[in-house]
Amino acid sequence: MKKLILFFSVLFLLIILTACSKSPVAVEGKEKAAESATVLLTDQLGRQVEIPRHIQRIAALDHFEGHIAFALGQQDKLVHQALYGKLAQAMIKVDANFRAKPQIRQEQKTITTESLAALNPQVIFINSSFDKTQLLQFESAGMKVIALKGETLADSYEAVRLMAKVLGCEDRGEKYIAACDKLLQLVKDRTSGIPVDKRLNVLFTGPRDVFSVATKDMLQSSIIETAGGKNAASEIKGYWITVSPEQISTWNPDVIFLGSSLDTYSPDALYTNPHFATVKAVQDKRVYSFPSTIGWWDYPAPRHILGTIWAAKTLYPENFSDIDMIKVADEFYFEFLGHSFTELGGKL
Repeated sequence: MKKLILFFSVLFLLIILTACSKSPVAVEGKEKAAESATVLLTDQLGRQVEIPRHIQRIAALDHFEGHIAFALGQQDKLVHQALYGKLAQAMIKVDANFRAKPQIRQEQKTITTESLAALNPQVIFINSSFDKTQLLQFESAGMKVIALKGETLADSYEAVRLMAKVLGCEDRGEKYIAACDKLLQLVKDRTSGIPVDKRLNVLFTGPRDVFSVATKDMLQSSIIETAGGKNAASEIKGYWITVSPEQISTWNPDVIFLGSSLDTYSPDALYTNPHFATVKAVQDKRVYSFPSTIGWWDYPAPRHILGTIWAAKTLYPENFSDIDMIKVADEFYFEFLGHSFTELGGKL
């Protein structure tokens, strides 16, 4: 009888131990089953978007979002080229993987819902200024859309972090931001000591014509101020506001930067224009086209970081005589685009 009791006691103990040893596996299985296949994020328009947890196919419908995808090293996930204009033309020449992908938008043309859906992206990144009607069309077709902002440096950094979170590469996002901050700090260190009354008065024009100017609300104003200048148009608000020749004469800027967006005019257009004959920047021959030949450096990250250094070196060359702008651009492009500025045919 005692042996029988002992047998059942041991058997009971074994059953308990077996159950205990299996229970973590069972719980783990339940946890895995309970893990959602999607994640809910808030984009920079304040919209909540539920997206797949593991993203492998993305679209980027504007220069800004395309550049961030490359800066994060996520270009292989792009279902289309996602870079446009002169930079796309340069990339086609040197990058076989880029060349093999479709270009779903030519400059200034609309991307159709059908052409985008055919590429089957899991997530679409757009600029916050994107046409809201078309955004709704994309969503009605079942596509997930995340809006990003880049008009300020803070917005750009937030956009980088958001895209990095979506794509699971937060470390790379922080590395990119740190590289941008390092370059900006170099500029600040060399311009912060310039007295307010010695800072050059700078007008930033374009892209429509020389009478459309960058206001205090725009990224271009931040570029001017970080570079040690004062925005001549800081008293007005809005985006690319058209002003009169008389207003520009009244501002009398020391330097004029010509926005490079559409290459619609050159410094000679101002030097030969009688409206500008009395403007100091014209008299001193200090009118400059903002670089570069393969893409705008006055556009949101990452290019505007290089534009800020170039602007500071242009305004105060004596403070930046040791800075080789081509070398800086080569290193930045290679790190965050995969090809150097020189390799792409870039010139200043």
